[in-house]
Amino acid sequence: CVARVPNTGRIFFGSSDFKLYEVDCGAEKPEPKAFTGEGHQSYVTGVALTEGGIVSGSYDGTLKWWNPDTKEQTRSVNAHGLWVRRVVASPDGKFVVSVADDMLGKIWNAQTGELVHTLADHKPMTPNDFPSMLFAAAFTPDGKVLATGDKVGHIALWDVTSGKKIGEQIGRAHV
Repeated sequence: CVARVPNTGRIFFGSSDFKLYEVDCGAEKPEPKAFTGEGHQSYVTGVALTEGGIVSGSYDGTLKWWNPDTKEQTRSVNAHGLWVRRVVASPDGKFVVSVADDMLGKIWNAQTGELVHTLADHKPMTPNDFPSMLFAAAFTPDGKVLATGDKVGHIALWDVTSGKKIGEQIGRAHV
């Protein structure tokens, strides 16, 4: 996973060594620098730039907040009961969304780390009785609607302010 500071060569990325790194791709000799603190206990699978700094998610089920300047961890939240698959920030950086194998999407306040809404609509099993995964999330450009998507192609649309489901797409048919 990777996030880039707009209009710069500065990127942040998560790794399979359980760490978060920064590298300036515009430097003469780009060198990754690891963040410090307790960190994650498994693969880092999501990273987002927010109004409150950087938020990373991991297969350990946690979200961690980081100060991008000091590279220190500032907050940790036990976010999900299973693997976090993706972390995204709203266009204004005020919210962070995490989606995970517990089939829940969660909207968090990016500055305080408080849970704002839990989004539950995706089925835990595929039609062939295999465990499903909730691994996609994206905001509309205005940040008012969030889409979450699972392994079988079910996409739920959510009003970010209320946390209520406002639509869905299943396969190719709009419902």
